[in-house]
Amino acid sequence: MDRFDFYSKLPRPEPGGVAFTNAYLTAVAVKATDRLCDIGCGAGDRASWIARSRGSRICAVDHERRFLPLVAKRSNEAGASRLVMPIVADYRSLPFPDNAFRLIIAEGAAMSLGLKQALTLWRRLLTPDGHLCITYPGVVNKDAPTEVRGPLEKRMVDPMGTLAEYHATVRATGFELVHQVQLQTELWEQFYADSLRHAWALTAAGEVKEDDPIVKSIISEAEWFRMVGRSRVFLQAMVLRRVR
Repeated sequence: MDRFDFYSKLPRPEPGGVAFTNAYLTAVAVKATDRLCDIGCGAGDRASWIARSRGSRICAVDHERRFLPLVAKRSNEAGASRLVMPIVADYRSLPFPDNAFRLIIAEGAAMSLGLKQALTLWRRLLTPDGHLCITYPGVVNKDAPTEVRGPLEKRMVDPMGTLAEYHATVRATGFELVHQVQLQTELWEQFYADSLRHAWALTAAGEVKEDDPIVKSIISEAEWFRMVGRSRVFLQAMVLRRVR
């Protein structure tokens, strides 16, 4: 089993939710004629909801090819199949021309690149004054020890930083911060509760062994958040406008 096998049956592979997405997306005036992109779309729940609620065409991109049929299925169920275009691509070399999108949504996708590299690589894809809505985890205290950074940082290419450090990175890469929202603790807890229930259901059904490395890592991360990470780490959504 890998992370796809585990999370393909859940709404999303990282903490979040419609309420969280809507909280930051309201800061951007999206028109039906705008072309959008969802990087790290997973099974397509978010892209389908945005397409249906905003009436805009959206490229739903994930680096895992196995998500594509799920994206097509979810968008069809949502009545948005004509608006959602599933694409598999490497986040480091997205196959789009410069100035391709009015808005890019990237929840969790930058973790595999690092914030600075993600902003630098994706900036060219935006139209002048276009917006990038990106989520990225960080630590409240810059001197947070290893146990606070926990299993979340093990899945990141760069160490977690503070919000002030992220704001400096935003300015240095040609963006202006327009709006920001932190993921509510309740949504963190809901994500990990869903993950734990799914892990227990899989093991109870004999579909996976209790010592499966992926299941063990997911349970460990859920326990880490409950015991250590809560209130000492954050997941920040930043609405950025391309400048220069």
